[in-house]
Amino acid sequence: MTQVDRMTMEEKFFQKEFFFSYSGLNKLLFSPRLWYKHYVLQEREERTDNHLIEGKVIHALLLDEANFSKNFMILPGNIPTGNTRTVVDKVFNLKSEGKLSDCKEEIITVLKEINLHQSLTDDKKADKAGVTVTGDEKRLAKIINEETESYWDFLKNKEGKDIIDMETLTRCREDAELLKADSRIADLLKLENTNKKITVYNEQKIGRGGFAGLPFGLKGILDNIVVDDVAKIMYINDIKTTGKTIEDFVETVEYYNYWLQAAIYDKLVTDMNPKDYKVKFTFIVIDKYQQVYPFEVKEETMNTWKVRLNEVLEKAKWHYTNRKFNLPHKFETETVTL
Repeated sequence: MTQVDRMTMEEKFFQKEFFFSYSGLNKLLFSPRLWYKHYVLQEREERTDNHLIEGKVIHALLLDEANFSKNFMILPGNIPTGNTRTVVDKVFNLKSEGKLSDCKEEIITVLKEINLHQSLTDDKKADKAGVTVTGDEKRLAKIINEETESYWDFLKNKEGKDIIDMETLTRCREDAELLKADSRIADLLKLENTNKKITVYNEQKIGRGGFAGLPFGLKGILDNIVVDDVAKIMYINDIKTTGKTIEDFVETVEYYNYWLQAAIYDKLVTDMNPKDYKVKFTFIVIDKYQQVYPFEVKEETMNTWKVRLNEVLEKAKWHYTNRKFNLPHKFETETVTL
């Protein structure tokens, strides 16, 4: 992309109102340069991390099973994993026609780009059958097989859906059933709600601009909101899967900045709440051992997170208004020494 193209895209981007999500703010904190490439230049890579996909599957099975087939495709075999899947996904973004085996040049290019299988070299001498194999042929053999060809065919027909295999579906369905079976969780989510004074919203998109002093808005997709008109409470419930244990979730909240997500959701719901109801936030967690626990966020904790959110929003405002995205805020505005 030329400098002129970059400047043109940047101008178009800043002419429109922008809404930060939790993931967008998190990315900006981590790497403003990556944020710029993703949101301004539209150089986006589809995230296929297992924990992200499995989280979406569990959400759908638990809260929106009627629309499951609209969002997911089931692959009969196994989905490629790790770097192999990364390569196939990247190649598909470059060339989505024909078979995977028709994309040899693109595969070699991507392998070089991510420095994968580069230690493979040309045979120095022929084998007993008189055959010599080049390094590139060895690299292609690592990627092109029956499993990846099947996955490639599904990519061509997925039409915006996420692809999962039967093993993933079975595992996620088991997790969803465990969540449903837990009386505390079922009550929080109001899975069987018949009370006309309680309204339940699942997978609710919410967004708002016009915050004082901010040149951008905030948005999110909330897993579950329960509005109790009798108690005058709005419950925000966010479902989290974790590869660690529930004992480690407090650390996980900090590591992945889940506190930031909670504070954004609380701010959006509170500011759009015309009845001035109290807001309660709960993380509903299922860990790698299928242990389930609802972590209610205390009011004092949420107030602390709101202060931290305002600090993050000021940093985002600095990047956004100054259009500087080379380094994180601290490195742009301070002298950092070791």
